[in-house]
Amino acid sequence: MRKSLLSLSCLVLCSGVALVAQVRYLPDAPGSWKPWRFIAYPDNRRLLGARPAEVTALEAQLLRLNAIIKSTPGFAAPIGFSVETVGDLEALSVRPSGAGQPGITGQPLPATLNFGAYGVHEFGSGATVKRDDTGETSQLLFFVNQLSQLLYHGADSAVPEFEKLAADVARLSAPRPDVFGMPRYGDVLVLKTNPAPLWTAVTRGETLDLVARSIDLRLVDDRDVLARLQSQYDGFRDPKKREQRIAEYRQLAALSKDPAYMDKMMKVEAAMEKNADTLLPGIAEARARVATTERELASAKALAGGLSVEDKTAPACYALGETGLSRFRRAPAADCDPLVRPNWKFFNPALPRSAPQLLTIAHFDGCLVEGQRYVHVGGCPANTRLLETIDKAALLAWLQ
Repeated sequence: MRKSLLSLSCLVLCSGVALVAQVRYLPDAPGSWKPWRFIAYPDNRRLLGARPAEVTALEAQLLRLNAIIKSTPGFAAPIGFSVETVGDLEALSVRPSGAGQPGITGQPLPATLNFGAYGVHEFGSGATVKRDDTGETSQLLFFVNQLSQLLYHGADSAVPEFEKLAADVARLSAPRPDVFGMPRYGDVLVLKTNPAPLWTAVTRGETLDLVARSIDLRLVDDRDVLARLQSQYDGFRDPKKREQRIAEYRQLAALSKDPAYMDKMMKVEAAMEKNADTLLPGIAEARARVATTERELASAKALAGGLSVEDKTAPACYALGETGLSRFRRAPAADCDPLVRPNWKFFNPALPRSAPQLLTIAHFDGCLVEGQRYVHVGGCPANTRLLETIDKAALLAWLQ
């Protein structure tokens, strides 16, 4: 499901620029709560192994979260904006299996609650005045039981060298000050009652093994490029292959109605031979790239093989400002992001899959830019007020 819910009204879809220009936002007009919606696509149910009773119980939990939001002062009967909330059984958070990760039915059900505050406005004049509370707005996203959302969706969480690997390793965002009275990790707010950590460190030994695997995959690609270029060049220069092509030309010439067919193909053949040498710079470049990658792989294996037992088991970190193997260091180190993976033991397997054990809130950071001016009291003004005044104790009591 798209995270940016857009309620597009006929005002946007059907009207011209002149009509849109007449929109007047009404900060003192009463708003409303739009009917609750919950989405649990069959494919998501199947992927997550979610039974009907579990999905029903999950929706009930999201409705409890919705009630906490609605009970926030100024939101039960909103003024100047209307509220739409949508629950979603979220399968996008499913990641490749990693160390300690239980089977999919052994994990709690992941869900999302989208909160949108839409400014009340009117357009037209006189007898044609119409009031509306749809359009586009900044969303707040409440993620439930989604460890991957916390670790993998930050702007600086990816390890570029591991992009082609099915690895569950991420760079841990640097600590940031609390916002709205809630802990902040990267671009998300985190609420939990379980004191267990949300991630575990990846050792330097495993990290260097992953580096070697990544380089090895790159070496396969580099060698394939070289082999294809070399095969193409050899095909142009090999006398036997040239004789085979000419024999094929003669066979086709006998079937062709063009008396000049053979002459034309021999000119093509001559051009191919003449242009064969144009492949040589590319072959040389590809061969040099293979040699470089082979040296990188040898260096990675040598570095991994030379680690002491203590270094192998020590936590690793990633220094983006460095290059090559120098990026992968022993943590802690200055300007070096810890390498981590989800701590799947954080979740209590004895609880129902529908039980909310972790709440993360995202998409608030765009509303923290100083000096912004807003055309209505929905969107960022409402989102900020909600996060400032929502009952944090009630949110923590909702978590299990």
